[in-house]
Amino acid sequence: MSNPAILMLLERLLWPIPRVRWEVGRSLAHLIREGDREAQHSLLNWIRDRQLESEAVLGLGIIDAFDLGAYFEFADVSKAIKAPSHLSDYLLKQNFKDANGLSPFRYIVSPPEPAMLSRHEDTWFNRYRQRAVPPIFSVFLERLQQSTGFPFLKRWEHDWRWFQATHLRPEPESPYFFSGHDRSRRGQFDPGQRELYISAYLRTLAFASIKGVISHDTAEYHAMVALPMNRGLADVEPIERPDWTRNLISCDAGQTKELAQKLWTNAEAAAKFNEAPIALKVVDSDKEGFIEFDLTLAIIPLGFTGSPEETEALNLIVANEHHGEMAGLVGRKTGIDLLCIKRPHVMSRVVLPEFLGRVHVEMGSVIRLASPYLFGTSANIQCGCSDIHLEARSEVFSRWIHWYADWEPMIFPDLGSTIGSMTTILKSSLDEFRSLHSVEIARLVRVRRATRHNSYSEFDVKVDAYWL
Repeated sequence: MSNPAILMLLERLLWPIPRVRWEVGRSLAHLIREGDREAQHSLLNWIRDRQLESEAVLGLGIIDAFDLGAYFEFADVSKAIKAPSHLSDYLLKQNFKDANGLSPFRYIVSPPEPAMLSRHEDTWFNRYRQRAVPPIFSVFLERLQQSTGFPFLKRWEHDWRWFQATHLRPEPESPYFFSGHDRSRRGQFDPGQRELYISAYLRTLAFASIKGVISHDTAEYHAMVALPMNRGLADVEPIERPDWTRNLISCDAGQTKELAQKLWTNAEAAAKFNEAPIALKVVDSDKEGFIEFDLTLAIIPLGFTGSPEETEALNLIVANEHHGEMAGLVGRKTGIDLLCIKRPHVMSRVVLPEFLGRVHVEMGSVIRLASPYLFGTSANIQCGCSDIHLEARSEVFSRWIHWYADWEPMIFPDLGSTIGSMTTILKSSLDEFRSLHSVEIARLVRVRRATRHNSYSEFDVKVDAYWL
């Protein structure tokens, strides 16, 4: 008889909250790594029961993201996938050296005639296309349509209609069971319609490749946007929220400068030996509002007298050496010529993988590390159990750690994320930078505060920026 606790975990793998799915994957990976054979068999059985392409890769994505291939046999996993796709085949090849016999003719093709839907459902596809899935799905198919002349968007709708006719899902409304009917907040959810849209997207790519409209490699690349979890990011756990990041919401507007100084001092004390903070984000909230401190070191040209708003935030860094994995070499391009800068530049950059994985969207979009371009070095991105870091010259050059500020499924729309974080840099590298370049280094502080007069009024978000 199956373990009820494992079955309960697997039931939650289809909950609409991405972080719940992530924690389910983390728990199953822990059990499997500990040698729990029942967890292995239960996960395989769960995959075997999936009839949708997107749901099949949810289970397979756990094996990939947590690098569990050694605990399974290729034949067992391959046979368990009843709704194969280019994405599931890619994940199989990534995790099993003996992956073979993955013929594209295994892919399911929808019947050629249009599926009949009710008048109520007939207009759903375009109405909810931008809501049920991120816009990148439409962008990818529009680009393929322009380059090939094949009607990818119409085919996507054709496949979606067949899924809606055979695997009925309701309209993608907010799941109030998880939100407590709080209309003032928003959340990232994966509704049932998202599984239909993604499955239809994968089936459309399969159909186009079988017909010879696009190559297998092209279909595989575009399928990666449906990746459920990212290897590397999956195993990164938050640290416990530091006490010094709590109880900030009650501070008066005139106290933010003093409080920002205290936060930075605490960050310096929390950094490891020979590390210095280079960026810090602290969030505190309650039912009536939030306050967010974003502090980062910035280089300032000598003699600059402008405002903090003129600071140039450097473009993000995309880790694309390994598809679906937060790893690889970055910083190979020419560095920044500090003699030519005319306005301040922040010293950290947002770093994200090319294919993030849908359960990691909240965390993956706020990762900041010291800019290898600014410091003139190439570096390897590595994910540890509690940090993401850059390795350069055989040492950890920069680290990013994070925590959750009283996480809930729903947050204020203007807040974006309840994740707090600290980015550090090797202190010796920062000292060397100071000695080599004729620029000033200052702390840029941005404070956002949202308040409202009562529970029925709109939130008023005020932003303040200054040098510290």
